[in-house]
Amino acid sequence: LYFAPENDDYVKQFLLEALMHECELVDRDVVTLVITEDGYTVPSWLKEEFDLKILAEIYSVKKGEHTAILLGKDGLEKYRWGAETDWQYINDLIDQMPMRKQEMQRQRSPCEI
Repeated sequence: LYFAPENDDYVKQFLLEALMHECELVDRDVVTLVITEDGYTVPSWLKEEFDLKILAEIYSVKKGEHTAILLGKDGLEKYRWGAETDWQYINDLIDQMPMRKQEMQRQRSPCEI
């Protein structure tokens, strides 16, 4: 989840970097959702399916701030950060999770060269 005040340069950078890291994110079953206070969402249908203000309240997102939240497959918050994303750190963090370790033992990453 990536919360932001508006569709600004940080949001654009997050989306660009998510595309650049798409193979690693897909391999780790990561789904990226962007929600801005002014109503912009990625994917666009998100605003039709969820009450975005309640979603921000559930995760205690402060108004006017960029807040990214990594949720585990168990639905619990695993990590929270601000406007800029350290993708290598996020990938490494996910790779340390028990379910991911099991996945890595069963199959080789399609992203490895």
